[in-house]
Amino acid sequence: MVDAIVFSSVTKTVLTADGPKSLIKDVNLNFEAGGIYGIIGLGGAGKTTLLKLVDHTLTPTSGTISVLGQDLGALDDRGLAAVQAQISKVGVFPDFDPDRTILESVAIAAGEDPEAHEPDEKARAKAFRLLREVSLRSQKDTYPAQLSGGELQRAAVAKAFASDPRIVLLDEATAAQDHLESLDILRLVQQFAHESNATVLLATHEISAVKEICDHIVVLDRGLVVEEGVTHAVLADPQAAQTRIFTQSASSLGKVQTLLDGHDPVVDLRPGQKLISLRYVHEDVSEPLVSLVTRKFGIDVNIMLADVQIVGKYPIGGIVAVFEGPERNIRDAIAFLRSKKVRVEVLAEN
Repeated sequence: MVDAIVFSSVTKTVLTADGPKSLIKDVNLNFEAGGIYGIIGLGGAGKTTLLKLVDHTLTPTSGTISVLGQDLGALDDRGLAAVQAQISKVGVFPDFDPDRTILESVAIAAGEDPEAHEPDEKARAKAFRLLREVSLRSQKDTYPAQLSGGELQRAAVAKAFASDPRIVLLDEATAAQDHLESLDILRLVQQFAHESNATVLLATHEISAVKEICDHIVVLDRGLVVEEGVTHAVLADPQAAQTRIFTQSASSLGKVQTLLDGHDPVVDLRPGQKLISLRYVHEDVSEPLVSLVTRKFGIDVNIMLADVQIVGKYPIGGIVAVFEGPERNIRDAIAFLRSKKVRVEVLAEN
């Protein structure tokens, strides 16, 4: 696959009252053309900085950034403008001319001349089709102030894809929406991206958004890339502490640690018992591993919590269970599960 965006040893440092501060540090990333990437992190992790470096709103302190095969740092103003013309953006608050109808704004974005005062008929026809696809056909002649937040954000997605961009940057684009509106917006982004083969970078603090549409995930923590990879594989077996925090926040399995920390009677163990977390990916979901280890190793396995989620087309998830039986049998059962590519963690034992 061809890379649409390449970060090579990129650092962005700014001066603050307390001295120099690195917003992102030594970032090396490759974004393949046509991929949908989730850039996830808490506030201040560097998500917005990364997006601004892609469209050259910010310039790196060190390192190089290649976009659509062009080294941004080596381009003159004309070359840079040509690259930026192929990038669209959607933020938390949509950017619309308050004095133009939604149809006019989307049509101008769809036209060959973005500076044109009035769109031509071809651009209007394309804008009408896009608004129909985002369920805003009847609101085409309304003004931005007359639309709800969710409607306006759907219009913003239509506008972003109207110019047939090769790259689309979304910065917390669903942060101000409720759950159902967010799903609608994300699915529209996914639909348009697949139809146009655009590369999408979705910066968000919501792991649910990444799970919904992203093929790949990049986890940022205080300016550092702490984990990256195929979304379902990373979330099935997170290695970085920050990734585990995100996965646990969206899973009922994370409640176990709260119970343990609070010494809840629910997780009191009898002698010989172990509280064990099993996390698995799609290859293992259909295999009856719990009943298998019970029979094969002569131990009791009592499931306390279970959680399976669909990420893309892959079911991932796990269980938390109490294992009880001879120490050697439990040890052999754990080794067997690990041989099946199940991530096993002993949370507590007695």
